[in-house]
Amino acid sequence: MKYDRRGMIGLLGVAAMMPMRLLAQDTTGATVILLGTAGGPPAHVGRSQPASLLQVGGKAYLIDAGENVGQQLARAGVVASRVDATLLTHLHWDHTLGLDYLMATGWMRGRRQPMPIWGPPGTRNLVDRTLAAIGVGEAIFRAQAQDRPPLASLYPAREVDVATSQTLFDDGIVKLSAVANTHFAEIRSAPHDYGVDKAYSYRFDTAEGAVVFTGDTGPSDGLAGFARGAALMVAEIVDLPSMRAALVAAGSKGQELDLLMQHMAHQHLTAEALGQLAAQAGVKKLALSHYVIGRDFDPTAFVAPLRKHFGGEIIVGQDLMTIQL
Repeated sequence: MKYDRRGMIGLLGVAAMMPMRLLAQDTTGATVILLGTAGGPPAHVGRSQPASLLQVGGKAYLIDAGENVGQQLARAGVVASRVDATLLTHLHWDHTLGLDYLMATGWMRGRRQPMPIWGPPGTRNLVDRTLAAIGVGEAIFRAQAQDRPPLASLYPAREVDVATSQTLFDDGIVKLSAVANTHFAEIRSAPHDYGVDKAYSYRFDTAEGAVVFTGDTGPSDGLAGFARGAALMVAEIVDLPSMRAALVAAGSKGQELDLLMQHMAHQHLTAEALGQLAAQAGVKKLALSHYVIGRDFDPTAFVAPLRKHFGGEIIVGQDLMTIQL
């Protein structure tokens, strides 16, 4: 396993654009870049919101598009217009707030081929509303870019209603599958016009091995079977004591605090639960991301409780870390 932190790449001038494109094209094998490893909508010092990029066979697949994903792609050396598909695990803000910037800058950086946006029920609604919002800027810039395709034509929504494991596509580079997990198992809103909220885990089967992204989830037997034998699992993780302290410090109390902690305990993965899941699935390597933690919690503290159950390689993820299969 090889992994590193990528440094800042400048964005000024045409000269800076070519190296960024070459990095995306010249990647060999299969790599995962952890673009953002923070969990939850509030801003985090030193971490961006959830997003990961799988690069394999000359293609780039983005998993989630949290706020700041555009800048993180630039720092990783990837032009927004070179992302081939985006997969949303679910529609919480911390996984979607960077979608507008990603779509707008992809258009500005010369996108010609569509970037499908896959996700659970509500994805089409989200994409349509996002297109309407950034359409204001498109109309302004159109005078300077008259030959560009309509922005809306570049971002087709691929809304899918998944329960048990289902193959979404096989493009000859990856076979993408999804399964519903337990992130909305106990606490959910009333049904919307598009149906009930769902959260997905994704599996990419490649010639280099399988990569599974848990997305946000609680313990899930279905996910354990879905992830069976994966070369790498990129997983969320929560620390309940530090999160409770952070919520109390932010003013949560009473029923609100109780519901939030119920959500944390049952719809996210503690180190104990994640260790058991990874061991049950028999994955080879486990990369930690989407940290649901208090301000002063050190993610390396997750390693010891994980080790009680999981004997494979554990990678304590950081923003812009690159993991090579």
